[in-house]
Amino acid sequence: MDSSIGYVTFIASLLLCLSSSPTPFANARASSLVRSVCKQTQDQFGYNYKQCVKSLWKDIPTRSASNLKDLDTAILKLALTNAQQSKAFFVNALNTTDNNIVKGSGAIKQCADSYDFAIDGFAFSMGGIKDNDKSVSQILTQVQDEIVRCGKALTSTEIELPYLVSLTNFLTMLFRDVAFLITSQLFHI
Repeated sequence: MDSSIGYVTFIASLLLCLSSSPTPFANARASSLVRSVCKQTQDQFGYNYKQCVKSLWKDIPTRSASNLKDLDTAILKLALTNAQQSKAFFVNALNTTDNNIVKGSGAIKQCADSYDFAIDGFAFSMGGIKDNDKSVSQILTQVQDEIVRCGKALTSTEIELPYLVSLTNFLTMLFRDVAFLITSQLFHI
């Protein structure tokens, strides 16, 4: 009797561990659509394949997308959410009295403006994908330019961002690049 309880406890613990830590198994479970897009993103932009799959697979709408259009829309929503978080950080930083931030207030203002543009660009792109508007690729290129402009402004003033903000900025660019790649495929650009 004790051995059967021990066996059941072991199996239950193993299942709990496997279900609560999806990271090692994300690639195995990821849809072929997500794996394909991440492979192409790695080839075209140099992103880490596993990091791409892990980042996309966390999102339920991304996981449930069954075609490129739905996947593109889901990824643009992720990009929009991350851009909103980044903008909020930069807007809040503009209102601080921290000497390091005050010295770099021009760069912070540039980033707030860049992410404001990115938010509008991602919102437009989501509608553009739905309406088959080929200008989405141009908008996503402009969004990339703005995010790069922010990064250069921060680098020139030697402002170091908190890790979570840096990660959010990185994910915004990753999602932008994946969305750009998918959009190019949708519109054969």
